[in-house]
Amino acid sequence: MYECLKGLEPVRFFEIFSGLCQIPHGSKNERAISDWIYQFCRERNIEVWQDDHYNLIAKKPATPGYENAPIVILQAHLDMVCEKNAGTVHDFAKDPISVQRDGDRIYAEGTTLGADDATGVAFAMCVLEASDIPHPQLEVVLTADEEAGMSGIRALDFSRLKGRVIVNLDCSDEGIVVGCAGVTCLRNELELKCEKAPQMLEWAKVKIRGLKGGHSGLDITKERGNANLILARILSSLDREIGIRISTVDGGLQTNAICREAEATIAFSPEMKEKLEEKIQWWRQMLAKEFKVSDPGICLLLEETEPLKEVFDEKEVQRLLDLLLNIDCGVIAMNVEVPGVPETSGNIGVVATKDSRVIVRTLYRSCFDSKKQYLIDKNQRLARNLGAEFFIESSSPEWEYKADSRLSALIQRIFEKRFDRKLVVEVSHGGNECGAFFRQFPDADIVCTGTQIIGAHTPDESVLVSIIQKEWEMLCLTLKGMLEY
Repeated sequence: MYECLKGLEPVRFFEIFSGLCQIPHGSKNERAISDWIYQFCRERNIEVWQDDHYNLIAKKPATPGYENAPIVILQAHLDMVCEKNAGTVHDFAKDPISVQRDGDRIYAEGTTLGADDATGVAFAMCVLEASDIPHPQLEVVLTADEEAGMSGIRALDFSRLKGRVIVNLDCSDEGIVVGCAGVTCLRNELELKCEKAPQMLEWAKVKIRGLKGGHSGLDITKERGNANLILARILSSLDREIGIRISTVDGGLQTNAICREAEATIAFSPEMKEKLEEKIQWWRQMLAKEFKVSDPGICLLLEETEPLKEVFDEKEVQRLLDLLLNIDCGVIAMNVEVPGVPETSGNIGVVATKDSRVIVRTLYRSCFDSKKQYLIDKNQRLARNLGAEFFIESSSPEWEYKADSRLSALIQRIFEKRFDRKLVVEVSHGGNECGAFFRQFPDADIVCTGTQIIGAHTPDESVLVSIIQKEWEMLCLTLKGMLEY
């Protein structure tokens, strides 16, 4: 157990959370953590099933007096978003998370913490293990690859589940979530002709740093800068006014995180160096104005670098810039029924140069499947016009809001009685696995709850001990209260 978490209540939660943080479990690397939980269940004689995708289903009988209460499904995901600051030395495939604590705040040193969703997993494991929590029959579903495409839940054998009351533990901001957007991840691959780099050019890297980034659904209305889009704007102006040559463009690590850092390798004629530096300074001033509220730490760097052997053909660069500048990025439409919540949005999450190929991965969210399909069609046509290859990497359904949810009403009553104030009830623009449950079981009663995540999907991710304690108490009270459902 991490020294900084010793002595915190609930003790068993923080012991289990520590164990999870010491096992690398980025998306598509869930085998070790799945095996660890599987063994945890077997050692405690808990009925458990593991599939080939490393999804887990564990079942626990009702405690005495709760045999006739409805079966409750507790659900969380095993994987985490792997983001780190430039310069942070950390291998997400091998290294444990460097968990730190500053008073009430728990965070990681230079990387994402993985509390999204290790807190939900730890809550579920604590309930499975406990002998002093009254509850109905439980079905605990822990899925793989939620963050990078939801392939785990798409492969889940839903026929093994009998419950239709579902408590999703994949985090919430201030209260509970009762609906969410559908998500699709698209990939464009552009093969660009290259040529031998002309002699007598000077070389530099253009770097975007200092952006806050964030969750591409929950933080999209904060108008934070997307480094991939900002870099494309800068490169377009330098191409037009300086005549630069471009050799590489790279930015972002995850599609579901607003891109914080991006860079390009460029070459230019020595006599244009002064003009280039002046243009970079002009951009620094413009970016400072544009992002003075949302990203006051934005930094544009121009650094000398070693020459590369090849550059993209000048005409081919226009195809690349046309692609990057015509992909919808940011809020596309706001929800007219739920004030303050986006209806549809886009995020250019990853741009990567692989030899002569540039790969662009974009995540779209919408509460309407029709709008999601519109964006798929739009991107496919853009790719066709630019000669790019187009792929739909993943797609997950929206979760429709139900005003008559008995589970939501129960949790609100319990919260108000315990804390003497109203519970916040939200519809989220963040996608989660509730949509998959809703598609499988349209009659299901679903609520998403769990620990508030601060700075989700960024190296600033943190959770508060006090909120974990409150959410653990609420989960126990909700299970106990299922006799009143």
